[in-house]
Amino acid sequence: MTQSFRNAETVSYGNVRALHHAWRVVIAEDEVLPAELLKRMLVRLGHTVVGNAQNGLEVIALTRELKPDIVLMDLRMPVMDGWTATAELARDLVAPIVIVSALDDRESLELAVAAGASAFLTKPVREDDLERALELAVARFADLQEIRKWRADAERRAQEQGAQAQELAKVVRELREAQLQLVTAARRAAIASLARSLTHEINNALTPIIGYAQMLAILHAHEPETLERTNQIVEHAQRIAGWTAAFRQISVGAHRERIPFSFNGIARDVLDLYSERLARLGIVLSVELDENLPVMQGYPDQLQEVLMNLIQNSVEALKGEGAIHFSTCYLRTQDTVLATLTDSGIGIAPGDLAHVTEPGYTTKHAFAEDTSLGWGLFTANQIVKAHQGVLEIASPAEGHAHGTTVRMRLPLNSDLDK
Repeated sequence: MTQSFRNAETVSYGNVRALHHAWRVVIAEDEVLPAELLKRMLVRLGHTVVGNAQNGLEVIALTRELKPDIVLMDLRMPVMDGWTATAELARDLVAPIVIVSALDDRESLELAVAAGASAFLTKPVREDDLERALELAVARFADLQEIRKWRADAERRAQEQGAQAQELAKVVRELREAQLQLVTAARRAAIASLARSLTHEINNALTPIIGYAQMLAILHAHEPETLERTNQIVEHAQRIAGWTAAFRQISVGAHRERIPFSFNGIARDVLDLYSERLARLGIVLSVELDENLPVMQGYPDQLQEVLMNLIQNSVEALKGEGAIHFSTCYLRTQDTVLATLTDSGIGIAPGDLAHVTEPGYTTKHAFAEDTSLGWGLFTANQIVKAHQGVLEIASPAEGHAHGTTVRMRLPLNSDLDK
């Protein structure tokens, strides 16, 4: 029986019996209030807090003494920080470690995972997220124990067989792959958690906006201009709600039914939405749409979000001047729609090009913008993949000294349920 089932009790719910884990937890948090809130949540979830530490040295000593099932670790602490303490405990695989921190940037997350953390939570912590993180950490910790045991067995076999170097090289490769999977899983877990929170908060803000706009429409029903403006407010607010829902579906893997749509139709909607802004900024827009595109099956609102992300990136890269060219065509022999967007902007540095579709990766600092979360191209790429398509990015733009070309290839006859 593995450690993840060491403390468990069977709980009955009507005719259903479920295995409930009651874990012993050590908390490493130098602030009293967050530590107390974590303790109360753990108690409500049926767990026991067996120790509290206020710095990295204390949590190392407590963990080695008490042998808890899980450690909740803050990153910024006096004397010794959470990264160092995590690395020290991870070397001996004493207990799974869940990072609980206000730091939610990509670098902090990767450093924590590299140090040996099994899960990551961003403050303020929600109770359901905490329970999922505990379960995930215990499962990953059990996997790491198996990997370490397997490595020891492999080393012994290699020595016995006289092929130690070759066997160890294989184990190292597999360990690196396992580490990469852990980093990827941690990124996705963090993004999914944020997607849930963002959807909730944005929808809360949109509800009164839509309500007040509808009230204004009723009160000014005989004023055509006011009525048109209020209808536009409602339409754009509902569109935002649709985009946030789509982002959450992509992040958490929710299922929905696909529908038929015209790709040129959604492209025209997006280009019309941006036309006034582009003209105001002095950006020249040229468009070539293949009118022979067949009807597609999929999620038009999600592909509309992809186009908006791509055009927004081009606008920011142009910095108020230059040109954007957008085209569509039907590749009959491949039964594929090809959409191409080319801008004459600043372009993407060679060192960034391979990473721009990674979650949390942003190049906006290159032109003095640091407000991007780095999820636009990641989300766009995930949406295109969900349609079994391919997103290709080239910089400089093909045939030019600078700029960027983005190609989106979408098969017409794809099975989106796979």
